[in-house]
Parts: sequence; C-alpha cells; structure tokens
Amino acid sequence: MKCVLCDGTLKNQVTFRELLLGSEVKNHCCDKCHSQFQRINPLFENRCVYCQKLSQETICGDCQYWETNDMILEPHHVLYEYNEAMSEFMSHYKFQGNRALAKAFSYDIHEVFKELTYDIVVPIPLSKKRLSNRGFHQVEQLLEDACIPYVPILKKRKHTRKQSEKTKEERLKTIHPFYIEPSDYPTITQKRIVLVDDIYTTGSTILQAKRYLLSKHAKKVITFTLAR
Repeated sequence: MKCVLCDGTLKNQVTFRELLLGSEVKNHCCDKCHSQFQRINPLFENRCVYCQKLSQETICGDCQYWETNDMILEPHHVLYEYNEAMSEFMSHYKFQGNRALAKAFSYDIHEVFKELTYDIVVPIPLSKKRLSNRGFHQVEQLLEDACIPYVPILKKRKHTRKQSEKTKEERLKTIHPFYIEPSDYPTITQKRIVLVDDIYTTGSTILQAKRYLLSKHAKKVITFTLAR
C-alpha cells in the first residue's frame, strides 16, 4: 500500500486493537508525511473553549461575535491546525480535485466518531455549480473513506463565492442559504446530529447550518471539521 501524499510504501503495521476488533480503516499516509500535520490538543495550548482557535482569551473574538448574534456555542471537534502542510493538502485535495487524498486521515476521523454519541451524520452541502466544477464532494469523500455513514439531506439554495476568496469580515457576515426538503424533516426531528465540514475558519458556515438544523427541531448538533 502506498502513501497517498508521497507515494512511498507504507509499513504494514497492525495493532493489537485492530487484530482484536478487525478494523480495516487506516490512514493511507506514512509517518513522515503524517508528522507534518499539527494535531490540536486544547489541554496543552491556549485555545478558545468553543472553536479551538489559538487564543489568549477563553472565548476568542470570532466566538464573541457569534454570542452577540445569539448563536448557540458548544465545544467544536477538530483534528488538525490549518498549518502549511494542511494548506498544501487542501490545495491538492479540494481545489485540484485529487480525491484519493481523502484516505490520508481515514483512521483519525474514524476514531473521533467512535467517541461521539449521535444518531446521524450530516455533511455541509456544496452548491450544484461547485459540485459540478469540483467533480466530487470533499466532505462526503472524507466520511466515505473513514467508513462513516451519513445522510446528505442538507441543501444549499444558491451558489456563493468561495469562503477562501473572502475577507474575515465578509465570511462573518455571509448569509448561507441552507434548507432541507419538508419530507426530510422527520429524519432530523429530535435527533442528535454530527454536522461535518472540512475546514473551520470563522465558523460562519457550520454555525449557520447548525442554527438551521436546530430550528427544524434537531435535538442536538455537534460540529466537526478536519482542520481549523
């Protein structure tokens, strides 16, 4: 098996836990490449209690903004810091369309979800135009390769400019037109949902989607991203 990042041969290492449980979900990423990504650990770093942003304040400026806009804030689940290695990964994966790279973090993602209590997983949607241009849904691909079942019922009414092309102020003020078909309301009613995106920047996208799901009577919405 090859590393999806450097094409080097992966060591065939099987842990005792994998032998015991028969797990087949692995990171298709060698140790050298994997070490370039910075795992977020709020126990050893000064981070916002909600979004996990590096911050000397208990609640960062972005989350203070959301509090003033009546957003329900809870601790966000995230794996990695958006460092140089993650930026390069996203460039190749998300913007250049190398969907095979989704396998790089399959085991890491799978392990996070094993620790969460939930009923369904809902990915942040892409507009039809962006999906057509990209050729695949980057969040759904991450979930599929991590063997996480999901329900793609959240939709986006219109195509909007990429978040990566906006300033911080523009991101915070962007209104995201999410919706669910009325026939799908029972799917989320009184359900504990994990809402998934690839990157958390200001929280604009995932928090507005969370607010929408709660307005449609979801019992609880947990948020998760690969990076922030």
